[in-house]
Amino acid sequence: MSGIEDLMGESNERWAQATKRAHGLADHGLGEAVKVYYTRFLPGGVIVLVMIGSVVAVLAFGSSLGDWPSYLPFGVMLAGVGAMIGGLIFNSKKVVQAADYGNVDVTLSLTSEERKHVRRQIAGRATVVPEHLTVTRGAAVQMRKALATQLLIMPFYPLVFIPQALNTAGRDPFAWFFVCVILLLLIGIIFLVRDFGRSGRFLARTAEQPSGMR
Repeated sequence: MSGIEDLMGESNERWAQATKRAHGLADHGLGEAVKVYYTRFLPGGVIVLVMIGSVVAVLAFGSSLGDWPSYLPFGVMLAGVGAMIGGLIFNSKKVVQAADYGNVDVTLSLTSEERKHVRRQIAGRATVVPEHLTVTRGAAVQMRKALATQLLIMPFYPLVFIPQALNTAGRDPFAWFFVCVILLLLIGIIFLVRDFGRSGRFLARTAEQPSGMR
C-alpha cells in the first residue's frame, strides 16, 4: 500500500503547487477587449492604411491618382504591418490589463496526462473535477490570455500574403500557393476564435461552482 500512498502523495503535491499558482487568476474582460479590437480598431485601421499605402505608392511611382487600385497590394502590405504594430500596442494597453494571468504556467507541476485532462475540461470534452477547479480555471484564464494575444497578431499574416497573391494572380501558377496559405491562416484564426470562446464559456459556466481546493 505504501507505493499507492506515495503516488497519491506525489499527485496531491503536484496539484497543491498548481493550486498556489492558480490563486488570484481571473478574466476581467478579455472577451470585450478582443471584440472592441476586431469591431472597431482593426477594420478602421485596415481601411485607412490600405488607402494611405495605395496613394503613397501612386505618388512614389509618379502615376495618376486614378490608378490607385493598381497599387492596392502596397496598401494591403502597409495594413499588415500596421495590424501587427497596432495589435501589439492594443495588447499591452488593453488586453494585459483585462486579466490577472500570473507569470508561471499553472499546470507546470502536472504530468502531461493531467495537463491534457485540464485542457479537455476547458474544451468541454471532459467532466469538470470540482477538487481541481481552481487549477482548471486558472489554466483557462492563462489559455484565454494567450489566445487573445494571438488573435490580435494573427491578422498580420494573411494581410502580408494577400499582396503576394494579388501580384501573381493570373500570371504565375505559384499564386495558388499564396491563396492556400491565406486560407490556412484564416482557418487558423477560426480555430483560435473557437478555443477563445470555449475557454470563456468554461469560466462563465464554472464561476459559481464549489471546489474542494479553492
